[in-house]
Amino acid sequence: MLNGEWRTATKAIVMPIPRRNWIFCLAAAVAVALALLGWRALNNPHWSASLVARFVDERQSEKRALRLIDGGQWRRLQDGLDLRWLRFRRQGRWISTIGLAALRVDPAKLAVRMVAVPADRLGALDMEALARSTGALALVNASYFEPDLKAMGLLIVDGETVSPPRKEGSLHHGVFFIRGDQAFLQERTDANPEGATQAFQAGPWLVTDGAAQRHFRNADLATRRSAVGLDRQGRVVLAATETLTGGLTLPELADWLGALEPKGLALWRAINCDGGASTQMLLRHRAASFTIRATVHPPVYVGVFAR
Repeated sequence: MLNGEWRTATKAIVMPIPRRNWIFCLAAAVAVALALLGWRALNNPHWSASLVARFVDERQSEKRALRLIDGGQWRRLQDGLDLRWLRFRRQGRWISTIGLAALRVDPAKLAVRMVAVPADRLGALDMEALARSTGALALVNASYFEPDLKAMGLLIVDGETVSPPRKEGSLHHGVFFIRGDQAFLQERTDANPEGATQAFQAGPWLVTDGAAQRHFRNADLATRRSAVGLDRQGRVVLAATETLTGGLTLPELADWLGALEPKGLALWRAINCDGGASTQMLLRHRAASFTIRATVHPPVYVGVFAR
């Protein structure tokens, strides 16, 4: 073979594959892998059941370390409303990115109100429809609820007491309420929501006077989370995780809510809200929008509204 012919042949061999062909090959490989997994699951149901069981067991007792990969920065959406995203990764897991959305609201500039949905309307009124019907800029799930879908613990909506306070139970230690244009978050034994226009009760405490709590029941359970807190300036912070797999443990959530800037949210006080399948959050704003959906429609939300 002549030198020119050799160079031409070599060039033909090493020429890069066009990008569209790489995409096609990757898609084909993924399709084949999924087909093989499906075939194995159909022919060996014990294998697929063991995978699910292992997944559930690991989240019941999460031992893998959580690493912050992006602390984000507060983004001003308008006067009195800021948005921030924190992103984490669970070490040693292939698909484990966890997003934590946080909205910071000045109650003197925007209205913070409770939104209660009657049980007979829950099936037809999801979070997007609720935001449209009420005019809410943002919503996050709040109270725990009974099997009949009624709120557990204190609930005050627009000055009307919908549900009385609970004086016992580890899930109802904190009382969040709005009086005038100020927000308060107090221990239930000390709370004085007299004159409050909005209030709900939940828990456990995550951050108390700037200190992240460390001792929780089921402390190793990693799941979807939502929380409500106050910073040192009295601004309300609404937070929820965006993840389909895994989530955060209560100690992890408490750590990042209480950690000082720039890594954490530097909250002064914070309580856990109903999490797991109930975790959901929505933002409808001209500068930014997102929706964290849930598999259930909770009956109580904290909402943010224009004054």
